Amino acid sequence: MRDYSSNTAASGMTESKKSLLSLGSNLGNPKKNIRLAVQKIADLEGVQALRESRYRKSKPVGGPSGQAKFINAAVEISTTLDPQELLSAILEIEQQLGRERKQRWDERIIDIDILTWDQTVQSSPTLTLPHPRMPLRRFVLEPVCDLVPLDRHPETGWTYARHLEHLTHAGNYAVTFRNTNQSPTEAYLRLSQNDNVLVAQSIPLAQSAAELGHVFGRLKQWISRYEQDVFLLCDFAPRECLIQHPQLAAEVATQESSLPLPRLLVFLTDNIHNESRHQLITQIMPDEIIAPWLFLDINDTDRLHQELEALASCHL
Repeated sequence: MRDYSSNTAASGMTESKKSLLSLGSNLGNPKKNIRLAVQKIADLEGVQALRESRYRKSKPVGGPSGQAKFINAAVEISTTLDPQELLSAILEIEQQLGRERKQRWDERIIDIDILTWDQTVQSSPTLTLPHPRMPLRRFVLEPVCDLVPLDRHPETGWTYARHLEHLTHAGNYAVTFRNTNQSPTEAYLRLSQNDNVLVAQSIPLAQSAAELGHVFGRLKQWISRYEQDVFLLCDFAPRECLIQHPQLAAEVATQESSLPLPRLLVFLTDNIHNESRHQLITQIMPDEIIAPWLFLDINDTDRLHQELEALASCHL
């Protein structure tokens, strides 16, 4: 790891905040690209200090096939820039280094993402903090754990080391909550054509302990039959019953104890920036966080399919 100091620090400036950034490159000379980007970040007015992780290789997640492997790194900075100012500065650095945006998740000379900015939690069309896919990606978490393994994720409260451990030990499946009247049928049909993914059929919402036992029984069957071979996307979530029947929380916990926990909870919604989303999370996980989550827009079929397909391999 390397430390950078900036000459911009001065008394009387706005209070500095810690921010974590993720960097990746798989075009040209990736290590050189990242080194240049890191130096440009360290030289930004408003960045007082920077620490850099080790570099790692990773397979591309999502996007077009045939891409070269990525080199990934993370940096922790101390900055007086607010999140939007930092985002603007990062986009400018990407442009300076020749980033061209042709297709989502395509090959790139440099990619810089803001993972966290202090303990800020926000969701908007321009910037979501913390980065929504941060807990799902090993190539992000491993560099972060080089720097701050015991720091806590602003939303889940887990340490980054625990998030990394979860990717290793969680079940090879996800459960979905439909916080919308829309249907993901088209995206599911396209997803079912992937040999590495299986979409498990929907199961009615449990209304009692007996019905909950049936739901978990079916989940156990799906996991025992397929988990070692494919990623299992369940078109149901046993915990969804807690929205209407919070008294079943103890029974849910008992049933879950006999299973590997899901890798993540997928919330399908027609408003991913809804301010009430955290109330929903609290209803579903009233006692403790059992897994990270991801909100996905059900109305954009192409992107929904891309996101769901990427979940099958993003932990590798």
